[in-house]
Amino acid sequence: MKLLQMRYFQTVCRYGSITKAAEELFVSQPTISFCLKELEDEFGVKLFHRKHNRLVLTVEGQFFLDKINYILQSVDSLSTQMKDMGSNHNHVKIAVPAMISTFLFPQMFNAYAKLYPEVELEMLETGSLQARKLVDANSVDLGITILDNVVSDSYNVLPLVSTELVFCVSKSHPLANCSRISFKELANEHIILFKADSYQNIFIKRAFSEVGVEPKILLYSSQLYTVKEFLSYGNAGAFLYRQVAEMDKDLVCIPIDQPIIQDIVLIWTKSGSLYSDSENFIQFAKSFRYK
Repeated sequence: MKLLQMRYFQTVCRYGSITKAAEELFVSQPTISFCLKELEDEFGVKLFHRKHNRLVLTVEGQFFLDKINYILQSVDSLSTQMKDMGSNHNHVKIAVPAMISTFLFPQMFNAYAKLYPEVELEMLETGSLQARKLVDANSVDLGITILDNVVSDSYNVLPLVSTELVFCVSKSHPLANCSRISFKELANEHIILFKADSYQNIFIKRAFSEVGVEPKILLYSSQLYTVKEFLSYGNAGAFLYRQVAEMDKDLVCIPIDQPIIQDIVLIWTKSGSLYSDSENFIQFAKSFRYK
């Protein structure tokens, strides 16, 4: 039994006619007739009987049709997937949160590009929570996010680097000389937060809530540049990763009294399969070390 024979049989069943099937398939009627006879001889069954000049399936023929419909659908699906893989060759799409795209991803990008210059890395800058949704929807190949229980349970996870969340202000801010601060002590300070798709947003609001403080939110922003511009006026503070804050000589990093350490991880779906280039990036990330 061959795929071509199955397709001929399926087409004859659709039209109930060898003539119409031959026209559809651009082959001769004798070719189709010969293939059908080969199938019947191979299995020792009758697949059709004639009724009013039309081919009608026998019980055995109907059983055979049901089975090959599934087989041919699987073959077509596999063909589509393989072509899709071919079109995505040399391309990896990664969702990266804004702050992480500032300090970690550039190093990863440059190191990977030196090793694999033929592969295009496409970065989609978004919030940490949105990065997870994009991975779920297969809109990106990989995502970078903050590790929590949801991530560890729902995704394949590769640790990349640990970071500390610190409270940042300009050198002219009244708190600039503080060596350490608590969420309770920030009760009367204006705070700038990243937008709702940021993991930090949820984490920080929860921390304020646990000490009975309603934070004074001055601004929500998804742009690190905008956050830093507002900080420069000296009347507000923001929670940033230490590596990000230390890149700006005009910012002062104030540790939280109980240090907030967060793990940044690479994630990908547990279901489905990855393209070879994505698998290759994961292998690269396993040996990558942030400096």
